[in-house]
Amino acid sequence: MTLSVDALPGVQLGVMPGWLTGEPLEAQGVETQMPNLPDIDLPPTDVTPFELRVSAPQPSCLRLTLAPAGAAVLGDDGTGLGIVVEPTPAPETVEVEETVTHVVLTTGTLRLEVGRAPFTLRLVDRATGATLLRTADRLRQVAGLLTAPSVVVDGEATTLNLELGPDEDVLGFGEQFGRLVKNGQRLRLRSEDACGTGTGLAYKPVPVWHSSQGYTGFVNTGAVLTADVGHSMPSVLSLGLDDSAIDLYVFAGADPRARLTAYTALTGRATAPQPWAFGYWMGRCRYHSSEEMLEVGRSAREHGVPMDVLHLDPDWLVVDRLNTDFIWNTSRFGQRKQFVEDLAELGLRLSVWELPYLDPASPIFEEAERQGYLVRRTDGSLASIQKTPTPDGRMRALIDFTNPAAKRWWQEMHRDFLDDGVAVFKTDFGEALPDDVALFDGTPANQAHNLYPLRYNGAVSEAIREFTDRPPLVWGRSGWAGSHRYPGQWGGDAESTVAGMQATVRGGLSYAMSAPGFWSHDIGGFFGPELTPALYVRWTQLGALSPLMRAHGLRPREPWAFGDDALDICREWVRLRYSLLPYLWQVALESAANGWPVLRPLGLHHPDDRVARSVDDSFLLGSDLLVVPVFDDGAAPVRRTFYVPEGEWFDLHDDTRYAGPGFHTVDVPLDRMPVLVRGGAVIPRVAVDETVRSVEDLLGRPWTLHAYGATDGAQPTLVGFDSQPAVVEGEVVRHGA
Repeated sequence: MTLSVDALPGVQLGVMPGWLTGEPLEAQGVETQMPNLPDIDLPPTDVTPFELRVSAPQPSCLRLTLAPAGAAVLGDDGTGLGIVVEPTPAPETVEVEETVTHVVLTTGTLRLEVGRAPFTLRLVDRATGATLLRTADRLRQVAGLLTAPSVVVDGEATTLNLELGPDEDVLGFGEQFGRLVKNGQRLRLRSEDACGTGTGLAYKPVPVWHSSQGYTGFVNTGAVLTADVGHSMPSVLSLGLDDSAIDLYVFAGADPRARLTAYTALTGRATAPQPWAFGYWMGRCRYHSSEEMLEVGRSAREHGVPMDVLHLDPDWLVVDRLNTDFIWNTSRFGQRKQFVEDLAELGLRLSVWELPYLDPASPIFEEAERQGYLVRRTDGSLASIQKTPTPDGRMRALIDFTNPAAKRWWQEMHRDFLDDGVAVFKTDFGEALPDDVALFDGTPANQAHNLYPLRYNGAVSEAIREFTDRPPLVWGRSGWAGSHRYPGQWGGDAESTVAGMQATVRGGLSYAMSAPGFWSHDIGGFFGPELTPALYVRWTQLGALSPLMRAHGLRPREPWAFGDDALDICREWVRLRYSLLPYLWQVALESAANGWPVLRPLGLHHPDDRVARSVDDSFLLGSDLLVVPVFDDGAAPVRRTFYVPEGEWFDLHDDTRYAGPGFHTVDVPLDRMPVLVRGGAVIPRVAVDETVRSVEDLLGRPWTLHAYGATDGAQPTLVGFDSQPAVVEGEVVRHGA
């Protein structure tokens, strides 16, 4: 259904806030009797034709596209940018009723009221009559002028103003490192090399948000979007887009999990990685030789620390400073296949670093330029990365993934690595595309920057799937809407401080609400003050209960590098993780099937609990484990206060019972971190002893069921690591009965 909309010129008085059009003052609601109302020169009433297209791609979902009449987006099924992959999973009919004041469009569950004059929007749940979303047209200043017109278009910029309800909380907008509830914040969604987690920038912003009013919004765009959540005007959610059109999807429903399922039905879902991916990963920037890495592997075995993946940063390249040309450095690492086999003898897999930039010093640069594989600017010159400094001052070119030949060329350079047994590619960077580019496929320049990370990670992920015929796995830093379907991502370069650890958790929780899937972080942080052994332990505990577990940084991150006490504690937490892998595997499969995150804000399962949905210092791992990180860098016990949602919860270590909803305070020694199990849950575990080197050693072991509190007695249906029904042995172990 398409509606014609007349856009009128608007002005601000300048001496006071508020907007005016050329219509009669009384019709605009202006208080003409105000004694200090200045003289007003009304603007002309020239009309610019716009169109509003409304469709229902699936139940409880409306797509609202507002654009200048005849704009290309009005004829796009939603897939044009590559974010949406299934435009109409289950389309519904939209019925239309016209009144004097409104055009009313209804589906089975929703009613959209479109005001005629002025143009307004109000979305209503038909079952309850509750308003889910409305434009901010009711909000005015003292003289009656509109403070936030429904839509403001200024050249190539469009702003949609929504009214915030009195108790409405807004969450999401991607990997943001501030507070989980975004009210009071102003966020500029542009993928950046954030240079840490405390700069106010974001590696993986996503134009998706959740409202406690009962809806999820998604703007289908690659353009920069500024989300002002009650920051400039306390009752307005202002969405400013660097584009002349806005393509908005609204998913309605009380359960945010159901809304994520609907969102990912449109934008795709991740496939759960193979079981070994959930083991312990180790990396460093940088290991300088194959022997150095093999020694790390041997040390892990000698110290009895289970480990599955070793990561190799850029030293594998000959030209290795912000360059990837896939020329293997044999002088440092020998023959690649032999190196992979040597690691395999230790039970380890190899992860290899890359980025999508090419140094003119590379032997393949000339070929790439000649073949047209590199991004060019609008003036025809080669584009160079922006906002990421180069160590030598030379430009770095970028691969144009919109050119099918360039994309295939890049993918093919991964083939030999995968044939030799490389397991993972760390798809680093990707945030440095300049704004004035002319991409091969004609993607508008204003859309290109934020779409670049999606296309880059997608190209590598697709290559892995094609060349190995297994679920692909990358370790990506940059992202945008849709990136969740290319697992996994990590939280970027956190500072090795308590603040860096706290920001990391907040970033993961925020990302979970916008890009649900397999996200993780660098244990110990990447840079900054040298880690204290205690902070390393606390971060390892967090990592052991995260979706993926990788330690990595500028300096050593191996647990034996932090002293015997830290090694002993970390080893036990790594073994605890391996013992919980049967549970984590069920969560991974559930998440992949439903489009849910593995790491979850408490409010995802308890959306009506106002406290739970604001908690950003703890999280759920799946639905049944509540993880309470300890943010401290000292060795002494820490007094930790945390919130538990409704129900009974039991400490995983000693079965201590906690009743919710409510706050609890405990003293936590260095070797402990509160991990609670939901009452009624049945947790599958596997025995882990000193003989376990990697996930491979767990594959033939039977699982044991651990039941917490009162359960219904039914044995859960469990899927084994081999995708067959799991083998469960012995009696159910009862806790807290």
